[in-house]
Amino acid sequence: MAVDLRRYSRHTYTEQADAQARLRLVVEHALRRARILRVRAQQQLQGDGRLVVFPARTDLFRAVPELVLGLRDGLYEANRVPGAFGRMRMRAALGQGAISRADSGYLGDCVVLVSRLVDSDALRNALERSDSSDLALAISNELYRDVIMQQAHGLPASDFRQTEVVTEKKEFATNAWLYVPKSAPARDPSLEPVIWGHSPGHAAMREFVVPALAAAHLAATVVSHGQTLREWALLEADTDTGYRDDDFDGPDGAVPHDAQHADISHVDPYHPDPYHPDAHHVGPHGPGPQQDHHHPHEHDRGHHVHHFHHGGH
Repeated sequence: MAVDLRRYSRHTYTEQADAQARLRLVVEHALRRARILRVRAQQQLQGDGRLVVFPARTDLFRAVPELVLGLRDGLYEANRVPGAFGRMRMRAALGQGAISRADSGYLGDCVVLVSRLVDSDALRNALERSDSSDLALAISNELYRDVIMQQAHGLPASDFRQTEVVTEKKEFATNAWLYVPKSAPARDPSLEPVIWGHSPGHAAMREFVVPALAAAHLAATVVSHGQTLREWALLEADTDTGYRDDDFDGPDGAVPHDAQHADISHVDPYHPDPYHPDAHHVGPHGPGPQQDHHHPHEHDRGHHVHHFHHGGH
């Protein structure tokens, strides 16, 4: 599908920016009407227009009429409250065929066909002659035969007229079918209708998925910050020694060797970890700290008493 806006270059930059934003909304609305995921439809942007490539095995009988009606409905809604650009009027073309991806775009006869159709004088004149319409569509013979002639829902074959499209400077000539409907809403009659400005998928993301992800992130943050590594926890006293056995449980619940045999009254309040490498502790697997009954400012047999340690008693 190729789309192009009428008289885009005659507007200011601010007005063109408004037109590009509203054009994107119209195309996305048409894709939702056709039940084609936006992430599966490749788009080649062209300023005032774009080329949309649909995924393989797209159900043409269902997607084509919904695309056309989606464009018509989207233009009507976008023009109800026109922005700086004003009223948007669009030319569009639909075709089918095999394509290939290249460095700077897409290749294939179908790409050339829709590009020539959307830029043809026949389609431009059709839009100019119908001031009450915001959409002029050209459709290839193959799509008309495979979809429109089968009386696709919402698109009567009688609304299309055949015309010859000739572009001499491009040495291009083909037959196409034109559809120029009056500007009007084209509501979706399905059980789960697509409404302009409302996407069930976006609503689900906004109302359920995003809050759930935020809650999960918050919970993970709280848990990660709450699991501070603590090898020792000195809690309130409940025994004669002043501490419970479970106060010395390591990370796996085991009581460290030094904690079982150490004189707990000698624990230095400034070094609550018995493994702290000072003069009172031999090592994590050696004998427990030795109790010192001397004056805190005295030295006994080379053992240095901490200046702030006033004895276990």
